[in-house]
Amino acid sequence: MTLNKYLKWTALASIFSVILIPFIVSNDMFFPFITGKGFFFRVLTEIGFAAWLLLSLRDPSVRPRKSFVLWALVAFLGVIGLADLFGAEPWKSFWSNFERMEGYITLIHLFMWFIMSSALLSSEKLWRRFFESSLWASVAISLYGILQLSGKAVINQGGVRVDATFGNATYLAIYLIFHIFFAAILALREGARWKKVVYPAIAILHLAILYYTATRGAILGLIGGALLSALLIALFDRKEKKIRIAAASVVGAVVLLVIGFIAIRDTSFVAKSPVLQRFASISLADTKTQARAYIWPMAVEGFKERPILGWGQENFNYIFNERYDPAMYAHEQWFDHTHNIVLDWLVAGGILGLLAYLSLYVSAVYLLWRKTDLSFVEKALWTGLGAAYFFHNLFVFDNIVSYILFVSVLSFVHFKSTRLEKPVGEAIEEADGRMAGPAILLVLVFSLYFFNWRGYATNTSLIDGLRALATQPIQVEAAIAALEKSLSYDTLGRPEVVERLVDTARAVNSPSVPIESRQRYFDVARAALEKQVERFPGDARYELFAGNFYTIYGLNEQALLHLENAAKLSPNKQSILFQLGAAYIATKQYEKGVEVFKRAYDLEPSYSEALSYYAASLVYAGREAEAQKLFQESGAGSSATEQAFLRAYADRGEWQKVIPMLRKGIEREPGNMEYRMNLVAAYYQSGNKTAAIAALREMIALDPSFKTQGEAYIKEIEAGR
Repeated sequence: MTLNKYLKWTALASIFSVILIPFIVSNDMFFPFITGKGFFFRVLTEIGFAAWLLLSLRDPSVRPRKSFVLWALVAFLGVIGLADLFGAEPWKSFWSNFERMEGYITLIHLFMWFIMSSALLSSEKLWRRFFESSLWASVAISLYGILQLSGKAVINQGGVRVDATFGNATYLAIYLIFHIFFAAILALREGARWKKVVYPAIAILHLAILYYTATRGAILGLIGGALLSALLIALFDRKEKKIRIAAASVVGAVVLLVIGFIAIRDTSFVAKSPVLQRFASISLADTKTQARAYIWPMAVEGFKERPILGWGQENFNYIFNERYDPAMYAHEQWFDHTHNIVLDWLVAGGILGLLAYLSLYVSAVYLLWRKTDLSFVEKALWTGLGAAYFFHNLFVFDNIVSYILFVSVLSFVHFKSTRLEKPVGEAIEEADGRMAGPAILLVLVFSLYFFNWRGYATNTSLIDGLRALATQPIQVEAAIAALEKSLSYDTLGRPEVVERLVDTARAVNSPSVPIESRQRYFDVARAALEKQVERFPGDARYELFAGNFYTIYGLNEQALLHLENAAKLSPNKQSILFQLGAAYIATKQYEKGVEVFKRAYDLEPSYSEALSYYAASLVYAGREAEAQKLFQESGAGSSATEQAFLRAYADRGEWQKVIPMLRKGIEREPGNMEYRMNLVAAYYQSGNKTAAIAALREMIALDPSFKTQGEAYIKEIEAGR
């Protein structure tokens, strides 16, 4: 076999291997459903692209061909590159994180994959094999979904929404939509009769699994895409009368389906189905309870601030924190996407970025209808797929698999529209690769190490550290070594390593851990955290993490410094104000604490937790009458009152007020052992050991399983310890 054939088969193998990416679940990695897929795609692409690049130097026929889709991709990559470079945080825009595995680095790899796939999948036969292979792989994914439905496999995200190997029902949903359309397109093409039976059956299987993902945007997108395809065929196809009739039937069926569901949406049949109930809940009133109703206006305001090139990828959090709506207190506190593809690219790349992104669709549709020899029906189906994908993304964001499938479609359209075009640089003389080969190999090795291995090692070292901290007894020194190693790569995932250092600090700062190990852990975590704050000076999240970290170690002055910065960066977020107010209380700056908690309460008076904290701060400040009046005016329940007052009275050592409140709680809930244990502690702290022992004996009588522990407490009290 000649070198050219080796290179070609290497590149083709990498192209076809992306079909396996949905199956990858890396349980030994942080974010197992995301990171493994992302790294696998990048490594495959880099190896395949290197092989193609060397081959293109030796064989002009595999060089790229020009098309509107290619130029649209180049424009999109260029605009977003500038947006990232001049955005809020270029480092973050380039690398992204383990949770998403996006960023500019992913866009570069997608472009590389487009270039080599459109050049090397150079025949109808190869493209048919690619889509058929992907379709058969999708069958295995749906069969795994059936195992989840039957209880034979765990639904990873919990609940009843099937997620297969994606860990997220919405990711599975868009994967199935692509393959439903692939099945329809392949079934309509010339080929073996069995395919015309089996492929529609596969589409039906996928429809069933799609239903059980309960992903409203995806299912509505599929309905809309199918309706668009059917309308195009029914209204404009002049050749296939039978297919036109079938398409008209589909339109009628979709209309009847929608009308029928609206008619039964309030029935018990719908109420008993968790999936149907999600669709029945769609309404304007429901939308206002969804986070999107809050974050979409924030995104628009953020775009107005940077309208031309936006904020760069992965930087929506700056907008979210600055413009946080206090009414979102019951929702996720750290949104990093707008959950709308239009707004995502409007924020990331400004108006130029959005136009560049939309040009991908416009150029593909133009080439599909004007420059390809596909049948009218197939053009309509590809158009419907694009519409379904776009509609789905109006409510979510992409993942690596949906990106790959979208770029695959763009690559196919590019191939179909450029078959008669000459390759770029065809006239340039071919080279034997003796000079270029070693250089390409060197760049490949560097890329595999710098862009992949370092991130992979960061991830696996992080997992090693977390496992060491999760063992009993806790292995702090092993954890420190692993986490220091993870930090040393200073690449993709570093922010998540820092966050885990803070999250686990409380467990490490325990009397059971040797003081030397605790000090070492503190030093490592503090250095990493301060570097993170310095690197991302405008990020409220890291200021809050720093404040929480110092609070754990009782370093309240340092905590206040960071918490005050966090409150400046995100002035309307109650969770930050709660931490700041608590720090003021801990340093006995009670009036400042009251001021902060009042501010949090005034932002959204319906937030009961804010009311509770505000009332407690008033008690700390010796303004108990105001606290009582606040509860009376707000109509807060007795439970909220008790918890707020009990915490404050206990911290102030006013046991004569704590004890009667606990007694009332026990009268109301005689079996509440937490109330009873708190009463024992209150008696003991007030110096009434006799009453404490009596309360323990009551607990033993009430719960015999408590006898051993209760008698041990009694002995401790009697011994004066």
